Amino acid sequence: MTAELGGLDAVNPADRASAYEALVVAGRASTPVFLRGLASADADVREKSAQGLAETGDPIAADALADALSDAEPLVRGRAAQALAAIGDWRSLDALVRTIDDYPDVLHSPHTIATYVLIARGRDVLPAVAPLLDAPHPVTRHRAFLVVRTLVCAMPEAGGWETLWQALGAYDPDGRDDAARAVSAAKWAQWISARCP
Repeated sequence: MTAELGGLDAVNPADRASAYEALVVAGRASTPVFLRGLASADADVREKSAQGLAETGDPIAADALADALSDAEPLVRGRAAQALAAIGDWRSLDALVRTIDDYPDVLHSPHTIATYVLIARGRDVLPAVAPLLDAPHPVTRHRAFLVVRTLVCAMPEAGGWETLWQALGAYDPDGRDDAARAVSAAKWAQWISARCP
């Protein structure tokens, strides 16, 4: 364990958890420790550091978090995107879209950290999420459709979901007909674009 990481690198997981809690309670005074943690060789330390920066919301960390979006570990990337959103950084929407698959909620599939944050941000994210309806991987399409469906259902102008879904091509993230899925995804993008400029 090194003093400069405030115990985030302790051998005992319980000690790591206690150190993390103490750093979060200290607020933005912990920013230097979390920034050093982002550069750690230990992926768990990097993840907890990004999570801590999301908790403390210090804008000084924005550039380091943007760099962490290229981390080899998907959990670190997911937390970095979450932290950028918590800070309110201009790069956060792109970061959340890029990391929509990076930190799955294993108890609430297909949710990820990014889907939760995107939904919380509201309908303005829809134009950025809509292109993922035609992503190469079905899991990505499911997550994008989860965000779209949740946000569109909350829009008064959407009317009944079933009627709208049928009118826009009965989009199916698992559909085997790539051309039909692409047509439906394009209809959704057009519908969204007309209502969320």
